[in-house]
Amino acid sequence: MTPESDVIEVCNLLKEQKKLLGRIHHEATEPPGKVMAIADLVNFLLFHALNIRELAKSALILIENREPYAVVLLARPALESAFNMGAAMNDPKFGPQRVAFEYEDIARKLELLIKKDAWPRSRRPTPEQCRNKADEIRKQYNAPALAEKRDRDRIEKIERIAEVADLTPLYDDEYRQLSLTVHSNQAGILNAGSGFLVRKGMLAICIAALQASASLCDAFRLRANYNDKIQEHEARLADLMRQPDHLPDPQDIFGKEPGANGHIGFTGTT
Repeated sequence: MTPESDVIEVCNLLKEQKKLLGRIHHEATEPPGKVMAIADLVNFLLFHALNIRELAKSALILIENREPYAVVLLARPALESAFNMGAAMNDPKFGPQRVAFEYEDIARKLELLIKKDAWPRSRRPTPEQCRNKADEIRKQYNAPALAEKRDRDRIEKIERIAEVADLTPLYDDEYRQLSLTVHSNQAGILNAGSGFLVRKGMLAICIAALQASASLCDAFRLRANYNDKIQEHEARLADLMRQPDHLPDPQDIFGKEPGANGHIGFTGTT
């Protein structure tokens, strides 16, 4: 498979996955005749799925406009949402603990902003409102505050969240490599310039979209409606991931002599 056809196939798969996730998300948000008693946990899954869908949409727009580099930046948060959804599906206590933690974290940050006079005390939400919401969730789901650091890390640190989701291999490979571009170090700058992680970023978003679709189907009992399509996407994604990453020719990037073209360019695999 040539680099051009490879990227085209990944883009086509992501387009289909975005549409599929959109249909599943719509059906999950309007379940006929169902009463969702655990609204906060349901919203946790739905919001992360929506985040992945919007990131997929943004990645496709970048590729279509021949601006592929930022795709790598979008892939990492997509995987983070996939890890959170997987962890919530595997551990019933994870979702409530994570939601409560997020409210408590917002309260801490708002208090800091108030001290710096960057957030008026009258503005909503207040730190007190955030902490009250966290207490409400902890009481509703019987999720007491976590005293041990290892327990807090389990719902706070991305590496541990991926472990709870049984997605450690994705963290160790895709997530770590994509992190090279996010951080402003020499490795990140070189990888962003060459564009070699663009394909890996697109595949990572495909993985996240598929994880989101499967998680929503299981949470809302929609698997029977979409199982064939999910399995088809799984097979296509597995085939694409078995293909080697295509590294660009340095001459295509830098010209025949160092500095010949005066800038770093993408190899045109869109």
